[in-house]
Amino acid sequence: MKKTAVTAPTTDQLQTVEIARSRLIEQGEVPSGVLRSEIEDSWLRSVNAGLNCDAPLDLENLSKDGIDDLRDKNRRLIEAAHPEIKQLVEYFRSDGGLVMLTDESATILKVKGETRHLDSSTRYALAPGANWGEELRGTNGPGTAVVNRSPLMIRGNEHFLDSIGYLSCCSAPISDPKGELLGVLDLTSPTDYQNLPPNLSLVQQAIRSIENRIFSGQFQQHIVLSVHSRPEYLRSSWQGLLALELDGHIQAANEQICQLLNRKRKQLVGRNLEELFGVRAEVLLTDLHRKGRGQLRTRGGDFYCELLHFPNSLPTAYNAPLKPSRHKASPAPLHAPPLSELAGQDPRLQKGVRMGSRALSHELPVLIQGETGTGKEVMAKSLHLDSRRSRGAFVAVNCASIPEGLIESELFGYREGAFTGSRKGGMVGRLEQAQGGTLFLDEIGDMPLALQARLLRVLQERTISPLGGGDEIALDIAVICASHRDLKSLVADGLFREDLYYRLNGVCLRIPAFRDRTDKEDFIRYFLQQLTPDGRQIDIDAEMMAQLLNYHWPGNIRQLETTLRVAIAFMEPDEVKIDSSHISDDFLEELSGQGAAMGCLGQHQSGGTLKTSELLTIQQVLEQHEGNISATATELGISRATLYRKLKQLDDA
Repeated sequence: MKKTAVTAPTTDQLQTVEIARSRLIEQGEVPSGVLRSEIEDSWLRSVNAGLNCDAPLDLENLSKDGIDDLRDKNRRLIEAAHPEIKQLVEYFRSDGGLVMLTDESATILKVKGETRHLDSSTRYALAPGANWGEELRGTNGPGTAVVNRSPLMIRGNEHFLDSIGYLSCCSAPISDPKGELLGVLDLTSPTDYQNLPPNLSLVQQAIRSIENRIFSGQFQQHIVLSVHSRPEYLRSSWQGLLALELDGHIQAANEQICQLLNRKRKQLVGRNLEELFGVRAEVLLTDLHRKGRGQLRTRGGDFYCELLHFPNSLPTAYNAPLKPSRHKASPAPLHAPPLSELAGQDPRLQKGVRMGSRALSHELPVLIQGETGTGKEVMAKSLHLDSRRSRGAFVAVNCASIPEGLIESELFGYREGAFTGSRKGGMVGRLEQAQGGTLFLDEIGDMPLALQARLLRVLQERTISPLGGGDEIALDIAVICASHRDLKSLVADGLFREDLYYRLNGVCLRIPAFRDRTDKEDFIRYFLQQLTPDGRQIDIDAEMMAQLLNYHWPGNIRQLETTLRVAIAFMEPDEVKIDSSHISDDFLEELSGQGAAMGCLGQHQSGGTLKTSELLTIQQVLEQHEGNISATATELGISRATLYRKLKQLDDA
C-alpha cells in the first residue's frame, strides 16, 4: 500500500461549502448546483427527513446484549475485515485515523484507532452499537455510502451536522458475492485542509481484499479461480474471482471479474465456463495442476488464471496453499502429514526424508529438488514440524511469484522512509518473520543474481539489515529451499551463484516424479481415502488402476489429486468403485493414447527416457506414413487431437 495525500480543496471550494451551509441555516433550503452532486442530494434527503444542522449527537446506542447479537449476526464480515482494519489503523495512527466497520444499516460493529482528538459526545456517537443511518445523522460517510451504494469522501463541513464538521471521512460499501450490501468500511480523521490524510483508494483496496476473503470462504465446496489480464495481479486484491461447480457451471463472480470481462454479474452466473471461454472445466483444471497457471480466451483478449481452491480440501497439507500475506506470516496453525506418510514405501524417498530430518536437527540447510507438483512445500512443512523449531513460524516465500523489484524488501524488510511509497513504520521482512522458526524459499533458482549475493551474506553472518539502515538484527532461523530447476546446471550457465549453491545444499532431498515412484499403487489408494469426503471405502477398478499406473503424470501429485477428486464427484452415493465412467473424456483420451503408444514403444524403443522414446516412436510411425496424420494416429491407437499435442511436444523438445 502507498499512502498519498488527497488533493486539498481550493479556497473557492471551501467558501462554496460555507455559502451553501449559511443558506441552509438561514433559509432552510439546499441551494442547487453549488455542492458536489452526491453531497447536495444527501443534504436534500437530510432536510426532507426533518433534521437540523445543529442537532446534537445524543441518540441512544444499542445495549451490550444488543451489540453482542449484532456482532454474532455479522461474524463473517467482522472476521473478514479484521486484517484490513488493523492495517489501516497502523497506517493512519499518527494522523488520528479512526477505522469503523458497520453493518448494512450503518450501525457500527467495530471501531479501532485514535480517539483522543474526539470530544466526548462524538466519542460516544462513534462507539459500537451507534447507528449512522443518513435518516438519523444526516450526510455522513457510512450512512450516505449505504444510500448511494458507492464509495465517497466527505470533507469537514460537507457533513450535514455541525457537530462533526471537524472530521473528514472516506467510506465504501462492502458487498457479498451476489452483490448484496453487507456493510461499510470507513476511515475518519480530523480535517486538515493542507494535507488531508484519508485516502479513498486505500479504503477501496481494503474493500476488495475483504470481499475476496468473503468470496473464498463462502465457496469452500466449489472450485475458485483467480483471473486477471495481467499475471502479476493474480491472487491480489485486484483479482477477478469465479466460483464453479465441477461441471464448469459458474455459481458466483466478484465485481472485479465483471469489470475485467465488461459483463454484468447476471451475464456470468449460471453459465458454463466452456460457453464463455471455450474450454471445459476438466481440461482447464488438468492444465492448472500441470503448469500452475492457465489461460482463458475471450473476444476481448486473453486472461490468466490460477486455482485458488478445490472443493473438499485435504486434511493434510497436499492442498496447494494461498500465497501468504505480504506483511505478516499467517498465524493459522500449520498442518502437514507426518514424514513417514510422505515417504510412503518408496526407498529413495524414505532415505531422503531421513537425511533431511537429520540435517535440520544439526542446523544444516536442506535443498529440495523435484518437478512441479511433487509436493516440495508440503515436504518442507513436514520437515519443519518434525524439527525442534516446530513451535516457531514457518514462513514461505515463492521467489518466482514476487516481482523482482519487490523481492528484496519482501525478504529483508525496510525502515520507515526507506523509499518512496514505503509504509509508515516500515515493514518486517520474511527473514525476520521466521525468527526461531523456518524460512522456506521456494523456486530459489528464480532469485535474481544481485539478491543471491545479499542472501549469501545473511546466511554466512546470520545477521540482517532492513532497507533504510538501522541496527543489524541477529538471525536464528532454519533454511529450506526448493526448486524444480537443476541448480547445478544454473551454476554452470552462470545463472546461480556457486558459493550460494553450496551454502544452501547442506543436504539435497530429491522428490521423485510420481511416475517414477515405486509405491504408486499404494500411494493412489492411500490418497484416494484421504480425498473421500464421507469416509466411504472407495476402490479403483483393476483396468483403470492399470492405466493410472502406466500414465506418465506430467502434473505429478497435483494432477493425481484433480483426477481423483473429479472421479469422486462423479460417483453416485451408492457406488464404491471408480471406473472409466467417472473419468473425464479428455483424461480418458490421454490414458488410452499413452497406452497405445506404450504398446508401440515396446517394438521401437531404442533407449533414453520414456518420454523421449515415445516421441521417437511417434516420429518413426509418422515417417512411415509419409506425414499422414490420420494413418499415424490409427496405427498408434490415439486420436488426432492427442497426436497433435504430442507433435507439439516433439517440436518443443
